[in-house]
Amino acid sequence: MLLSCYCHVTVGLASGTSPSELPKTAGQEKGVILETLEWRMSRKFFYWRLRRLLLEGRIHKQISQANEDLSVAQMQAMLRRWFIEAEGTVKAYEWDNNQSVVQWLEAQLSEEEPHSVIKDNINCLKRDHVLQQIRSLVQDNPRFDCVGDDDLDEWLGRRVGY
Repeated sequence: MLLSCYCHVTVGLASGTSPSELPKTAGQEKGVILETLEWRMSRKFFYWRLRRLLLEGRIHKQISQANEDLSVAQMQAMLRRWFIEAEGTVKAYEWDNNQSVVQWLEAQLSEEEPHSVIKDNINCLKRDHVLQQIRSLVQDNPRFDCVGDDDLDEWLGRRVGY
């Protein structure tokens, strides 16, 4: 199956057709292939891309431990939002630069960084998930019918320090 694709591309390139004039592949149409990659830059690109994916995987695991109800897409959106919050909207375009994101993630996960955006947000996720579990348990237990939502929020707020 791939042989026919390779033959098509080879014939097209040999006849003087530029790569941009070749028909789009299914991956390009679905948005899987984001950009073309020059061969001489491929090693560097994949080096930084792999490092980024490994670091993001570590962070997704930490987020999942804090709240197992989140999907991968939600975790990825959170991570992007945290990057933009930390770096500012002026540098939001750097989210597409694997090397920049790797350097930011490594700085955030560093042991020398006690108050990183990622660590702080994961702690908030843990706290919010526990509070949601407590609220759910209280609401599901008929013995606590006399406790209103406002009373519960006030009690939880004092305990957690809202």
